[in-house]
Amino acid sequence: MLHIVAALTFATGVTVATPDSAELRREDLMAALRNGGYTVVLRHARTDRSFQEEMGAVPKERSQQRNLSDDGFRDAALMGVVFRKHGIAFAEVISSPMYRCTETAEMAVSKPTTITIALRVFPTTAEQAALVRTPPKPGTNRLIVTHHFVIETHVPTISPGEIAESEAAVIRHTAGAGVELVGRITLDDWAALANPGGAKTSVAAPQSAAAHAAPGGFARLHAAITSALGGHNAGGGAVIPDTHAGHLARAYISAFNSGNADTMRAFLDSYMVADPARPTARRIESYAKLFEDHGPLSLVSVGSSAALQVVLGMKSKVGDIRLTVTASEVSPMRVASVTFAFQQGGHR
Repeated sequence: MLHIVAALTFATGVTVATPDSAELRREDLMAALRNGGYTVVLRHARTDRSFQEEMGAVPKERSQQRNLSDDGFRDAALMGVVFRKHGIAFAEVISSPMYRCTETAEMAVSKPTTITIALRVFPTTAEQAALVRTPPKPGTNRLIVTHHFVIETHVPTISPGEIAESEAAVIRHTAGAGVELVGRITLDDWAALANPGGAKTSVAAPQSAAAHAAPGGFARLHAAITSALGGHNAGGGAVIPDTHAGHLARAYISAFNSGNADTMRAFLDSYMVADPARPTARRIESYAKLFEDHGPLSLVSVGSSAALQVVLGMKSKVGDIRLTVTASEVSPMRVASVTFAFQQGGHR
């Protein structure tokens, strides 16, 4: 009730333009964003709700914050796929200081250009309002990654509960420091925008091949990764560490074990740092050969672990493998390299 009162009280002091057309969605909204001039106000990706810090608090320790779940990491990666596919660029990326916000920004676009406590303050402040109302530079867009109460308070026509985790409101800026809602992006929209559909073909035919080859486009591939990553255990008694590199390693192993080219392509598009010297087609060819030779991988041990690198002992149908997954120093939520070391000493 206090939240609703705060939102209504604030709204009376703001000049808000009334939309003269229906909200834009999906491809129409992407087409508008390509031209620049908008702010995407994104609620952080999905979180592990087994823990909840006090409203407005910013604990320094990650363990004292509500953090992204594995679903949330995948949602944020999917956002990045959509923005890249549709040619959406952001000149500014502004984030609340909470880990769940900064990491959503990193996965979806890049490290935030600005991290500000103003996006975490509740009840609202003039600084928070001004931040949302600030227009982007001509021809560019802004991304604000924040919390539900910021969106509900400052975006006209958005009511409490309407924007879920991993969802966004898109606004444009009007005369007199006003804003108006242009459209919104729901969790279902991200999957539909990544790939509107179409059946895919498999690299190999493991037991789960039929599920991966069925129609449904990127949404089905995304669901397959989600299902495979239900826990931190990748098939053995060892547990992959809960670090940036650990999250990336779990995603890679599940994509590898699918035996499906398009599941691996979804991983590469979502998580891998682009390398002009190794285009996606070449990476897929290497993956197909690796899977044909070795089959699915199972976790045996954790050799070493740091925030940006994890070394795992894996077992395949032909023997033991040392798998090293290294995260990018510039974008820690993306993979810089994946290395296989075989008993014979060879690398791929």
